[in-house]
Amino acid sequence: MQEQGEALITGSGSSDLQAALRGDVWGFPFRTEFSLAPLIDFWTRASHDTSPARTAIARLVGEQILQAPELASPITDPGVLERHRGLVDVLMSAEFAPALWEQGYGAAMIPFQLRGFYATPPMRRDLMHDDGRLKGYINLDETFVAAIRRGYAYALVLKRLYGLAVDLEYPLILPVSDGDTGLDRHFRLLFDWQFVDVEARGALPPLPDDTREHLGAKLLDAAYLEKILPPDRFVLRGVTFLKAIEVTDQEVLSALKRDLIDRESIVSQTRFVELQSGCARRWPPGWRRTVRRSIRRSPPSIGSARSSRTASPG
Repeated sequence: MQEQGEALITGSGSSDLQAALRGDVWGFPFRTEFSLAPLIDFWTRASHDTSPARTAIARLVGEQILQAPELASPITDPGVLERHRGLVDVLMSAEFAPALWEQGYGAAMIPFQLRGFYATPPMRRDLMHDDGRLKGYINLDETFVAAIRRGYAYALVLKRLYGLAVDLEYPLILPVSDGDTGLDRHFRLLFDWQFVDVEARGALPPLPDDTREHLGAKLLDAAYLEKILPPDRFVLRGVTFLKAIEVTDQEVLSALKRDLIDRESIVSQTRFVELQSGCARRWPPGWRRTVRRSIRRSPPSIGSARSSRTASPG
Protein backbone atom coordinates (compact mmCIF):
# COMPACT_ATOMS: atom_id res chain seq x y z
CA MET A 1 0.00 0.00 0.00
CA GLN A 2 1.18 3.51 -0.71
CA GLU A 3 2.34 5.85 1.98
CA GLN A 4 -0.45 7.63 3.84
CA GLY A 5 0.73 10.99 2.57
CA GLU A 6 -0.30 9.93 -0.92
CA ALA A 7 -3.63 8.48 0.19
CA LEU A 8 -4.82 11.45 2.22
CA ILE A 9 -6.52 14.13 0.15
CA THR A 10 -5.86 17.84 0.52
CA GLY A 11 -6.21 20.79 -1.84
CA SER A 12 -9.05 22.71 -3.40
CA GLY A 13 -11.29 22.35 -6.39
CA SER A 14 -14.91 22.05 -7.49
CA SER A 15 -17.19 19.42 -8.93
CA ASP A 16 -20.18 19.49 -11.24
CA LEU A 17 -21.60 16.66 -9.19
CA GLN A 18 -21.84 18.93 -6.16
CA ALA A 19 -24.30 21.17 -7.99
CA ALA A 20 -26.94 18.49 -7.50
CA LEU A 21 -26.41 18.70 -3.75
CA ARG A 22 -26.19 22.48 -3.53
CA GLY A 23 -29.32 22.72 -5.65
CA ASP A 24 -31.35 20.51 -3.33
CA VAL A 25 -34.39 22.66 -2.59
CA TRP A 26 -35.13 20.64 0.52
CA GLY A 27 -31.55 20.64 1.81
CA PHE A 28 -30.03 17.65 3.56
CA PRO A 29 -31.88 17.73 6.88
CA PHE A 30 -29.73 15.36 8.95
CA ARG A 31 -26.80 16.35 11.10
CA THR A 32 -23.70 14.43 10.01
CA GLU A 33 -20.37 14.04 11.77
CA PHE A 34 -17.13 12.62 10.45
CA SER A 35 -15.67 10.07 12.84
CA LEU A 36 -13.40 7.03 12.69
CA ALA A 37 -14.88 5.62 15.92
CA PRO A 38 -17.00 2.93 14.15
CA LEU A 39 -13.90 1.79 12.26
CA ILE A 40 -11.89 1.69 15.49
CA ASP A 41 -14.69 -0.35 17.11
CA PHE A 42 -14.49 -2.81 14.22
CA TRP A 43 -10.81 -3.45 14.86
CA THR A 44 -11.37 -3.65 18.61
CA ARG A 45 -13.89 -6.43 18.12
CA ALA A 46 -11.44 -8.15 15.76
CA SER A 47 -9.10 -8.76 18.68
CA HIS A 48 -11.18 -11.88 19.38
CA ASP A 49 -11.02 -13.06 15.78
CA THR A 50 -9.71 -16.52 14.94
CA SER A 51 -7.46 -15.09 12.22
CA PRO A 52 -3.93 -14.45 13.60
CA ALA A 53 -3.38 -11.63 11.10
CA ARG A 54 -6.57 -9.78 12.06
CA THR A 55 -5.84 -10.32 15.74
CA ALA A 56 -2.37 -8.83 15.33
CA ILE A 57 -3.75 -5.76 13.53
CA ALA A 58 -6.44 -5.35 16.18
CA ARG A 59 -3.83 -5.45 18.91
CA LEU A 60 -1.75 -2.83 17.09
CA VAL A 61 -4.78 -0.56 16.68
CA GLY A 62 -5.66 -0.92 20.35
CA GLU A 63 -2.15 0.05 21.44
CA GLN A 64 -1.78 3.00 19.07
CA ILE A 65 -5.24 4.46 19.62
CA LEU A 66 -4.28 5.04 23.25
CA GLN A 67 -1.71 7.50 21.91
CA ALA A 68 -4.22 9.12 19.53
CA PRO A 69 -7.57 9.46 21.36
CA GLU A 70 -8.60 12.35 19.10
CA LEU A 71 -9.15 9.87 16.26
CA ALA A 72 -12.04 8.33 18.22
CA SER A 73 -13.87 11.67 18.49
CA PRO A 74 -15.72 13.58 15.76
CA ILE A 75 -13.07 15.04 13.45
CA THR A 76 -13.32 18.60 12.17
CA ASP A 77 -9.62 19.34 11.68
CA PRO A 78 -7.89 17.52 8.77
CA GLY A 79 -4.64 17.94 10.65
CA VAL A 80 -5.78 15.17 13.02
CA LEU A 81 -5.52 12.68 10.15
CA GLU A 82 -2.14 13.99 9.04
CA ARG A 83 -0.71 13.71 12.53
CA HIS A 84 -1.64 10.03 12.69
CA ARG A 85 -1.05 8.93 9.11
CA GLY A 86 0.31 5.51 9.95
CA LEU A 87 -2.60 4.57 12.20
CA VAL A 88 -5.17 5.85 9.70
CA ASP A 89 -3.51 3.68 7.07
CA VAL A 90 -3.91 0.62 9.30
CA LEU A 91 -7.56 1.45 10.04
CA MET A 92 -8.34 1.79 6.34
CA SER A 93 -7.02 -1.69 5.60
CA ALA A 94 -10.44 -2.96 6.75
CA GLU A 95 -11.81 -1.80 3.39
CA PHE A 96 -8.80 -1.40 1.11
CA ALA A 97 -7.02 -4.65 0.34
CA PRO A 98 -3.31 -4.02 -0.37
CA ALA A 99 -3.43 -6.36 -3.40
CA LEU A 100 -6.06 -4.13 -5.07
CA TRP A 101 -4.64 -0.79 -4.03
CA GLU A 102 -3.25 0.10 -7.44
CA GLN A 103 -6.21 -1.26 -9.46
CA GLY A 104 -9.40 -0.61 -7.50
CA TYR A 105 -11.53 2.53 -7.38
CA GLY A 106 -12.31 3.27 -3.75
CA ALA A 107 -12.50 6.14 -1.28
CA ALA A 108 -13.35 6.87 2.34
CA MET A 109 -15.82 9.73 2.50
CA ILE A 110 -17.53 12.05 4.95
CA PRO A 111 -21.05 10.59 5.38
CA PHE A 112 -23.56 11.84 2.80
CA GLN A 113 -21.29 14.64 1.57
CA LEU A 114 -19.63 12.91 -1.41
CA ARG A 115 -16.27 14.28 -0.35
CA GLY A 116 -13.39 11.89 0.13
CA PHE A 117 -10.44 12.24 2.46
CA TYR A 118 -8.63 9.00 1.59
CA ALA A 119 -8.57 7.22 -1.77
CA THR A 120 -6.81 4.69 -3.94
CA PRO A 121 -4.52 6.02 -6.71
CA PRO A 122 -6.96 5.19 -9.58
CA MET A 123 -9.81 6.89 -7.70
CA ARG A 124 -7.80 10.05 -7.16
CA ARG A 125 -6.49 10.10 -10.71
CA ASP A 126 -9.70 9.44 -12.63
CA LEU A 127 -12.68 10.30 -10.45
CA MET A 128 -11.73 12.97 -7.93
CA HIS A 129 -10.75 16.61 -7.79
CA ASP A 130 -7.81 17.72 -5.69
CA ASP A 131 -10.03 18.47 -2.70
CA GLY A 132 -11.61 15.01 -2.69
CA ARG A 133 -14.88 15.87 -4.40
CA LEU A 134 -16.13 13.60 -7.16
CA LYS A 135 -15.77 14.63 -10.77
CA GLY A 136 -18.44 14.14 -13.40
CA TYR A 137 -22.18 14.43 -13.24
CA ILE A 138 -25.18 12.25 -12.57
CA ASN A 139 -27.68 12.33 -15.41
CA LEU A 140 -30.69 12.54 -13.11
CA ASP A 141 -32.91 15.39 -12.01
CA GLU A 142 -31.28 17.36 -9.18
CA THR A 143 -34.34 17.05 -6.95
CA PHE A 144 -34.37 13.30 -7.49
CA VAL A 145 -30.68 13.00 -6.58
CA ALA A 146 -31.43 14.87 -3.35
CA ALA A 147 -34.39 12.58 -2.63
CA ILE A 148 -32.22 9.49 -3.07
CA ARG A 149 -29.66 10.89 -0.65
CA ARG A 150 -32.34 11.52 1.98
CA GLY A 151 -33.84 8.10 1.30
CA TYR A 152 -30.55 6.34 2.01
CA ALA A 153 -30.22 8.31 5.24
CA TYR A 154 -33.70 7.31 6.38
CA ALA A 155 -33.05 3.68 5.45
CA LEU A 156 -29.98 3.81 7.71
CA VAL A 157 -31.99 5.32 10.58
CA LEU A 158 -34.67 2.65 10.28
CA LYS A 159 -32.11 -0.14 10.23
CA ARG A 160 -29.92 1.10 13.08
CA LEU A 161 -32.55 2.33 15.54
CA TYR A 162 -35.77 0.53 14.61
CA GLY A 163 -34.45 -2.80 13.37
CA LEU A 164 -36.22 -2.43 10.03
CA ALA A 165 -34.43 -3.49 6.86
CA VAL A 166 -35.86 -1.25 4.15
CA ASP A 167 -34.10 -1.59 0.82
CA LEU A 168 -33.47 1.33 -1.45
CA GLU A 169 -31.70 0.14 -4.56
CA TYR A 170 -31.23 2.70 -7.27
CA PRO A 171 -28.17 2.40 -9.51
CA LEU A 172 -26.19 5.62 -9.66
CA ILE A 173 -24.02 5.91 -12.77
CA LEU A 174 -21.30 8.53 -12.90
CA PRO A 175 -20.09 9.56 -16.38
CA VAL A 176 -16.62 11.09 -16.26
CA SER A 177 -14.66 12.51 -19.18
CA ASP A 178 -11.40 10.67 -19.79
CA GLY A 179 -8.46 13.06 -19.61
CA ASP A 180 -6.57 11.37 -22.44
CA THR A 181 -9.32 10.65 -24.99
CA GLY A 182 -12.00 13.17 -24.04
CA LEU A 183 -14.57 10.34 -24.18
CA ASP A 184 -16.94 9.53 -21.36
CA ARG A 185 -16.27 6.59 -19.06
CA HIS A 186 -19.11 5.32 -16.89
CA PHE A 187 -18.86 4.11 -13.29
CA ARG A 188 -21.46 2.61 -11.01
CA LEU A 189 -21.24 3.99 -7.48
CA LEU A 190 -21.59 1.56 -4.57
CA PHE A 191 -21.84 2.98 -1.04
CA ASP A 192 -21.01 1.06 2.12
CA TRP A 193 -22.56 2.54 5.28
CA GLN A 194 -21.61 -0.19 7.73
CA PHE A 195 -19.25 2.23 9.51
CA VAL A 196 -21.89 4.94 10.02
CA ASP A 197 -23.64 4.98 13.39
CA VAL A 198 -27.00 6.63 14.05
CA GLU A 199 -27.72 8.35 17.33
CA ALA A 200 -31.09 9.66 18.51
CA ARG A 201 -31.04 13.14 20.01
CA GLY A 202 -33.27 12.81 23.02
CA ALA A 203 -35.99 10.16 23.23
CA LEU A 204 -36.33 7.92 20.17
CA PRO A 205 -39.38 9.05 18.19
CA PRO A 206 -42.01 6.29 18.15
CA LEU A 207 -42.77 4.71 14.79
CA PRO A 208 -46.54 4.27 14.29
CA ASP A 209 -47.47 0.65 13.59
CA ASP A 210 -49.65 1.54 10.62
CA THR A 211 -46.71 3.18 8.82
CA ARG A 212 -44.27 0.26 8.86
CA GLU A 213 -45.69 -1.54 5.86
CA HIS A 214 -45.60 1.64 3.77
CA LEU A 215 -42.05 2.72 4.51
CA GLY A 216 -40.49 0.91 1.58
CA ALA A 217 -42.63 2.86 -0.87
CA LYS A 218 -42.22 6.15 1.00
CA LEU A 219 -38.44 6.41 1.29
CA LEU A 220 -38.31 9.13 -1.36
CA ASP A 221 -41.26 11.06 0.09
CA ALA A 222 -39.54 13.73 2.19
CA ALA A 223 -42.71 15.32 3.54
CA TYR A 224 -44.11 12.00 4.74
CA LEU A 225 -40.91 10.84 6.44
CA GLU A 226 -40.07 14.15 8.06
CA LYS A 227 -43.52 14.24 9.62
CA ILE A 228 -43.18 10.90 11.43
CA LEU A 229 -39.38 10.91 11.91
CA PRO A 230 -38.09 14.50 12.20
CA PRO A 231 -34.50 14.45 10.89
CA ASP A 232 -33.27 16.89 13.51
CA ARG A 233 -33.78 14.12 16.06
CA PHE A 234 -30.93 12.06 14.58
CA VAL A 235 -27.17 12.30 14.10
CA LEU A 236 -25.32 10.27 11.45
CA ARG A 237 -21.75 9.74 12.60
CA GLY A 238 -18.89 7.80 11.03
CA VAL A 239 -17.29 7.23 7.67
CA THR A 240 -18.74 6.05 4.35
CA PHE A 241 -16.81 3.92 1.88
CA LEU A 242 -17.39 4.33 -1.82
CA LYS A 243 -16.41 1.84 -4.49
CA ALA A 244 -16.74 2.55 -8.19
CA ILE A 245 -17.04 -0.14 -10.84
CA GLU A 246 -16.50 0.73 -14.48
CA VAL A 247 -19.56 -0.11 -16.59
CA THR A 248 -18.64 1.73 -19.78
CA ASP A 249 -19.26 -1.34 -21.98
CA GLN A 250 -22.76 -1.86 -20.59
CA GLU A 251 -23.65 1.81 -20.90
CA VAL A 252 -22.44 1.92 -24.51
CA LEU A 253 -24.60 -1.07 -25.39
CA SER A 254 -27.60 0.42 -23.61
CA ALA A 255 -27.17 3.70 -25.48
CA LEU A 256 -26.95 1.85 -28.78
CA LYS A 257 -30.10 -0.12 -28.02
CA ARG A 258 -31.99 3.04 -27.15
CA ASP A 259 -30.92 4.66 -30.41
CA LEU A 260 -31.88 1.62 -32.48
CA ILE A 261 -35.26 1.26 -30.78
CA ASP A 262 -36.05 4.79 -31.87
CA ARG A 263 -37.65 4.01 -35.26
CA GLU A 264 -36.79 7.45 -36.56
CA SER A 265 -33.11 6.61 -36.15
CA ILE A 266 -33.54 3.80 -38.66
CA VAL A 267 -36.05 5.05 -41.23
CA SER A 268 -34.84 8.66 -41.35
CA GLN A 269 -31.75 9.33 -43.45
CA THR A 270 -30.81 12.33 -41.29
CA ARG A 271 -31.15 10.48 -37.99
CA PHE A 272 -29.38 7.46 -39.47
CA VAL A 273 -26.32 9.58 -40.26
CA GLU A 274 -26.51 11.18 -36.80
CA LEU A 275 -26.55 7.74 -35.20
CA GLN A 276 -23.31 6.81 -36.96
CA SER A 277 -21.60 10.13 -36.30
CA GLY A 278 -22.61 9.91 -32.64
CA CYS A 279 -20.37 6.88 -32.29
CA ALA A 280 -17.34 9.04 -32.97
CA ARG A 281 -18.28 11.50 -30.25
CA ARG A 282 -19.33 9.12 -27.47
CA TRP A 283 -17.56 5.80 -27.86
CA PRO A 284 -13.99 4.48 -28.01
CA PRO A 285 -12.52 3.55 -31.42
CA GLY A 286 -13.07 -0.19 -31.01
CA TRP A 287 -16.71 0.34 -30.17
CA ARG A 288 -17.17 2.77 -33.06
CA ARG A 289 -16.18 0.10 -35.59
CA THR A 290 -18.46 -2.50 -34.00
CA VAL A 291 -21.41 -0.12 -33.79
CA ARG A 292 -21.03 1.12 -37.35
CA ARG A 293 -20.92 -2.45 -38.69
CA SER A 294 -24.09 -3.22 -36.71
CA ILE A 295 -25.83 -0.11 -38.00
CA ARG A 296 -24.96 -0.84 -41.63
CA ARG A 297 -26.34 -4.36 -41.34
CA SER A 298 -29.55 -3.37 -39.55
CA PRO A 299 -31.63 -1.22 -41.99
CA PRO A 300 -32.35 -3.80 -44.75
CA SER A 301 -34.28 -5.99 -42.27
CA ILE A 302 -36.27 -3.12 -40.75
CA GLY A 303 -39.45 -2.47 -42.68
CA SER A 304 -40.04 -2.42 -46.42
CA ALA A 305 -40.15 1.32 -46.91
CA ARG A 306 -36.38 1.67 -47.15
CA SER A 307 -34.19 0.19 -49.88
CA SER A 308 -30.84 -1.44 -49.25
CA ARG A 309 -29.15 1.66 -50.67
CA THR A 310 -29.82 3.49 -47.38
CA ALA A 311 -27.91 0.94 -45.28
CA SER A 312 -24.59 2.70 -45.73
CA PRO A 313 -25.30 6.42 -46.11
CA GLY A 314 -21.70 7.37 -46.40
